[in-house]
Amino acid sequence: MALAAAVIAFEIGTMYAASGLRVSRGAGALLAAALVARWAVAPEHQPWVDVAFGVIAAYALLRQLWHPRMYGRFTSWGLALVSAAYAGGLLGFLLLLRELPDGFWWVALALAVTWAYDTFGFIVGRSLGRRGFMTHISPRKTWEGVAGGLLAAIIVVGAFAPVLGYAWWLAIPLGFLWGLAAQAGDLVASMLKRDTGQKDSGRLIPGHGGMLDRLDALLFVAPAVFAFARLVA
Repeated sequence: MALAAAVIAFEIGTMYAASGLRVSRGAGALLAAALVARWAVAPEHQPWVDVAFGVIAAYALLRQLWHPRMYGRFTSWGLALVSAAYAGGLLGFLLLLRELPDGFWWVALALAVTWAYDTFGFIVGRSLGRRGFMTHISPRKTWEGVAGGLLAAIIVVGAFAPVLGYAWWLAIPLGFLWGLAAQAGDLVASMLKRDTGQKDSGRLIPGHGGMLDRLDALLFVAPAVFAFARLVA
């Protein structure tokens, strides 16, 4: 998990670097991994993790003092922090889900909702899509695809109801909200790529882009599922 977060933060830094903005990619990756580690030890609250995070953040800032470029130093540091919070802070919710009662099934639910929304949203949008949705961010998105993804998410949430013990009718509002979370995650990643002029976040997975391209929706679904699971688990 820490490695995935580090890769995502590094990919974000690389995208912005390609657009001409210097970014502390290594520091962002280390901070993202430290954040995931912080989530992993949250029940015991190990102070050394907080200290490590602070040291890395301070180092990333102080390192800018020795760079010859006279502009963009604070922006470089800020992007490292933001990319770390985005990747490590959000992905770490999967670890918190795993620590709950029936944690395995909550994690499975988050993964299943993400997969269902992405897969059926793509299939329905590709075959039936006519009306554009947020095309200024993602030109191929359609309202029909959104509807197909939401319906799939609702069905998946309903299928997990007997396992996790929540009322079946909650599948409708929860599937709708978690499906929207998946869509939000996808759009945010698309915004990052559009902002930097990149088609994919990286080349880690041939033909499928980078780590962010694979986990963008899950980054938003995981905390959304955790918010509900924490109430009922």
